[in-house]
Amino acid sequence: MKTTILRIVPNIYSNDVEASKKFYTQFLDMKLVMDMEWVLTFASKENPKAQITIIQNTGNKPLDNKAIFLSIEVVNIDLWYERAKTQDIEIVYPITTESWGVKRFFVKDPNGATINLLSHCV
Repeated sequence: MKTTILRIVPNIYSNDVEASKKFYTQFLDMKLVMDMEWVLTFASKENPKAQITIIQNTGNKPLDNKAIFLSIEVVNIDLWYERAKTQDIEIVYPITTESWGVKRFFVKDPNGATINLLSHCV
């Protein structure tokens, strides 16, 4: 089976989600495409695959306060999970189907960056 990357989204932790919402919608003129109160995703109005996600910094989630955290949307998440296990990639969050409609797992890259690999559930 083919492993395909659909998009890569940088994630930023925020101590003020409302200020972030104002910055990205008013200053950068981006469209708010997902608002779960604790996580916001903004997209370029001209290029909807150009996105950034803001996550409320609570200090109690597995990744809070980490400097680098990327989301990579892929096709066939289960194949990617098996690939990570086969290649002995450090998995720091097991494959999970989340209540908001994504199936994902987290790995560490060789530099210590956390990578959130995900697929949207159909």
